Amino acid sequence: MHRFFVNPDQINHEAIYISGEDFKHITKVLRLGKGETIEVCDGHGLDCLVVLETPMDGTIIGTITKTTPSKGETSDLSVTLFQGLPKGSKMEVIIQKAVELGVNRIVPFQSKRSVSQIKEKKDKKIERWQRIAYEAAKQSKRGIVPVIGELIDLKGLLQESDSFDLFLLAYEDEKKQTLKEVLTGFSQRLKKPLNIGVIVGPEGGFDPQEVSLCQLAGAKSVSLGNRILRTETAGMVVLSQLNFWREG
Repeated sequence: MHRFFVNPDQINHEAIYISGEDFKHITKVLRLGKGETIEVCDGHGLDCLVVLETPMDGTIIGTITKTTPSKGETSDLSVTLFQGLPKGSKMEVIIQKAVELGVNRIVPFQSKRSVSQIKEKKDKKIERWQRIAYEAAKQSKRGIVPVIGELIDLKGLLQESDSFDLFLLAYEDEKKQTLKEVLTGFSQRLKKPLNIGVIVGPEGGFDPQEVSLCQLAGAKSVSLGNRILRTETAGMVVLSQLNFWREG
């Protein structure tokens, strides 16, 4: 079933009003009209079955016939991925897959060994990344559209450290503790909802001084195994293991 997101102000009692790009997609691309059913999410974890009326004046109205909590959300876990800015189009793939794996927010950052720089107008790139997050959220039946944050540096990243219950740094040179060990030790202090931050470096990895700064800010550096993972793989491994740990 085709799925769309709306803002809460587009919902008025049992009626949903859809316009803009989604209106064009429904009427021009999918050629849906009166009497057909779509799935609409309010972006806050509530799914609605909606029967469409006849489109008119750039807007199509739908009547809500059923509402249910979105199954695509883990209510007791919120994850922010701080992703070192990678080269080329890798960030687009990272965003798509991280959204599928349940991330709530993705924040790109630049560090000493970042190879890539944002050359085009920054707000345009963030806008495109947010659109990718939106499409991935629709495809994977998420109950929210994860937010893509503005590009920051490591200092800005570490200013958020106190807001997390658990702050993880995926570090290729960590030899003493694995992600599994940290999660197992933390399980005795579980609460709902749990707010977790995950830091993944760029292609060049982290400078040792940066690792020390992260650790001083409360981040627990963890190994993801004996193999060196690409930056676009590391975050997916952490998110997958968090899902298994929390949902399992």
